[in-house]
Amino acid sequence: NQGRLLTADEQQLAALVGVANPERVYVYEVASIKRPEEPELASLCEQFGFLTEDTIGLTLGYGIYIKQGYLTTRLLSHELRHVYQYEQAGSTEAFLTRYIGEIMQFGYFNAPYEIDARAHEKDSML
Repeated sequence: NQGRLLTADEQQLAALVGVANPERVYVYEVASIKRPEEPELASLCEQFGFLTEDTIGLTLGYGIYIKQGYLTTRLLSHELRHVYQYEQAGSTEAFLTRYIGEIMQFGYFNAPYEIDARAHEKDSML
């Protein structure tokens, strides 16, 4: 799956939730979002409720991975807010260090980055 750039409407949505460079975002619709194969990382994911069988979206930098059949404006806006958070963090490493730390401290649902992303969910493009 090669992914695709955001449509013009999706770029407007990205800008609305704070993304500085919407033209750099790619969306990949994938059959599933899997846990890491490395046993220790998989165990940590299980312990903190991250990357479960219910995961339908995952953002890594400017790449948004969405499980096939689940692409909605609400999910896309949530994941686009994570793109914004990556931009603000300054690097993938800085984002992941903070994000993983938050999940370990507060749990997935109560992690500040997740609370922020939920607060920026939109039900329609504009």
